[in-house]
Amino acid sequence: MAPRSHTDSFTRAIIVTLKSRFVGKSTSQISEILGISPRTIDAIFSRACLRGFEPNGPTLKVLPEHLEDAPRSGRPRKQEAIHEPTVDKSLRLRRLSYHGVESPQGSRIQEDEADEEAWVDEEDETR
Repeated sequence: MAPRSHTDSFTRAIIVTLKSRFVGKSTSQISEILGISPRTIDAIFSRACLRGFEPNGPTLKVLPEHLEDAPRSGRPRKQEAIHEPTVDKSLRLRRLSYHGVESPQGSRIQEDEADEEAWVDEEDETR
């Protein structure tokens, strides 16, 4: 079995346009032009029709929602769940360092100054 290759939205738009009634190319002709298997071409065209593309409509209107990638099924990778909190934590730490978190020595100096101001003389207490 050959490996699957991703068909980008521009190629899908070309396929849908060529297969519409305005151009009228057959699946085999489109396959020869683009080098994509006929089965892939039919799958892309049928998905576009299921998503609202009207091949026999009065005008040719190919919208992005007709050509979108399908949502990925399956469980998300574990790494993403671990990676996100790590990034958040590093951003918080960076924000703290930018906003000037005090060093422990600076806060001790302030405590000593406050203690000196609040110091009461023993002679004053006896009076």
